[in-house]
Amino acid sequence: MKKGPAQVQALATCSWSENERVVALRAYDILDTPPERAFDDICTIAAQVCRAPIAVVNLIENTRQFFKAEIGLGVRETPLDISICAHVIRQRGLVVVPDTTQDPRFACNPLVTGNPHLRFYAGAVLETRDGLPIGTVCVLDHTPRPQGLTGEQAEVLQALARQVMTQLEHRRLLITLAQREAELERVQEIAGVGGFEVDLSQGFRSLRSPQYLRIHGLPPEAARETHEAWLRRIHPEDRERIERHFVEAVRSSDTDYRAEYRIIRPGDGATRWISASARIDRDVNGRAVRLIGAHRDITERKDAEEARELLTRELSHRIKNIFAVVGGLAALTARGNEAARKYADDFLKRLRGLALAHDYVRPHSPSSSHLPSDQTIQGLLRTLLAPYAEDAHERFIIEGDDARVGEKAATAIALIMHEQATNAVKYGALSTRAGHVTIRLRCEGDTLHLVWQERGGPAIAGPPERSGFGTTMSVRTIEGQLGGEIRHEWRPEGLTMCIKVPIGSLAQ
Repeated sequence: MKKGPAQVQALATCSWSENERVVALRAYDILDTPPERAFDDICTIAAQVCRAPIAVVNLIENTRQFFKAEIGLGVRETPLDISICAHVIRQRGLVVVPDTTQDPRFACNPLVTGNPHLRFYAGAVLETRDGLPIGTVCVLDHTPRPQGLTGEQAEVLQALARQVMTQLEHRRLLITLAQREAELERVQEIAGVGGFEVDLSQGFRSLRSPQYLRIHGLPPEAARETHEAWLRRIHPEDRERIERHFVEAVRSSDTDYRAEYRIIRPGDGATRWISASARIDRDVNGRAVRLIGAHRDITERKDAEEARELLTRELSHRIKNIFAVVGGLAALTARGNEAARKYADDFLKRLRGLALAHDYVRPHSPSSSHLPSDQTIQGLLRTLLAPYAEDAHERFIIEGDDARVGEKAATAIALIMHEQATNAVKYGALSTRAGHVTIRLRCEGDTLHLVWQERGGPAIAGPPERSGFGTTMSVRTIEGQLGGEIRHEWRPEGLTMCIKVPIGSLAQ
């Protein structure tokens, strides 16, 4: 029988295996799923346009055909051995069989010879992006149609087949996204991190993840809570600070937002510490439009820090007691012993220098509450050298850059500065009324340069004949403990000491 252009059956050699085809079908996770409106509508359109009593969206597995949607058939699946579509998918495009009784492939099929007496078939093959056939969109009739389909009907049937594949791809994408969201939620739950998003361009509308809600003790309906609800949950002692910080971050040009604060959970009234970090998205004009980030419950960390702080205070108290005991023993030993007195005096001064350094990097006790909480090299030097400025005349000038100093470095620098100041009082610039010491600090790359310069004291004839204990100690401290360099220049106008210390070592 001669077929029109719309009914041409494009026979092709299969370039795929049956296993590849079935694997591709199962990847859509569509088999045995309940009816869905989108596929039912496709069947309705196919039946109406083609004026057919039967229309199906048919998926061919290895042993059966599953009807995702059907009209006029009344079943959800049939065995593969009586499937017309199982033969059709070996061709491509649109396949039309005007009279099944005249086609040797279907003439003996029980669906043709018996109920429901299928005499006409037209199906558009469903192909994946890789060209694998997984089923058809087809219409059937109980009477033959010698003229097949009209051109318009053929085009609609093929368009509906493409629409089915679009629906399958979209459905698979939604499943994949749901799986990834579930995995992400699981990761967030394991990591104790809850995600959130705030639309800054639409009145601070927000969206919170389930893990965020668990951290804050909120019900599922609070996923889109208001900005004001979040503020009310912040601990009263932290609220003003955090609100100000949030507003400043949004109004500035910053792209990062970080904060730590306490909340009071509405469910159980528990106080929890929250660490918030987020990225601020801005438009071309620099206006903040979105904030996306995560919250982490850091209550355990804060509790540990508080416990460590209490332990540190106790340790600091005990160390200061040790300083006092050792100092008392040294003074007692020197009492009545003229030969030991000078040694004891020098030892006590060094001990006081260590105590000052300890107080500076451990400003926890009530007696050290006057010390700065931000421990820097300039702050340490001013604290250590203050006792040597015994009159209104400014004996020390400290200028230049500043850098953070840690406990280890502070102890080492305290010993060196005390040694230099003691020598300056005895023999150098501070032994005269007009003398002074200038300390210049300069950060260059990852190195701190410290220059101690004495001026206005007695003229220096040259370097000492041998290195004393203080000089030896300074060299070993800077080079051995801090990995730096130290150099002494004995100039007639006064001593200059140059120290280089890695900034990383300084912060230890």
